[in-house]
Amino acid sequence: MALEGVADLIEVVARFIGRLFTEVLIEFLCKGMGYLICRKFNEDIDPDGFMVLIVGLSFWVIVIVSAILIYDTLVQQIAIDKCLDSGGSFNHQVKECRYE
Repeated sequence: MALEGVADLIEVVARFIGRLFTEVLIEFLCKGMGYLICRKFNEDIDPDGFMVLIVGLSFWVIVIVSAILIYDTLVQQIAIDKCLDSGGSFNHQVKECRYE
């Protein structure tokens, strides 16, 4: 009996967190950003439309891919800088530091 009550409570909390996550992620981040972008090009845009969702998702995909590429480039540049500061030469083809 007590375990059923705990299971029901966990189910309610999980549904609430899931609903909150989807509301924030889809409604606020994707549709909100999509609406802001689409609004610049068209005054008469439906805030709940499919185009708004696609533009918002595309925006966040571009942001995430750009962040990953920038991070990768920065990590490589830091490795090159450390190599050169320690007196080595960096081989770009194999991406390793060589000390001669």
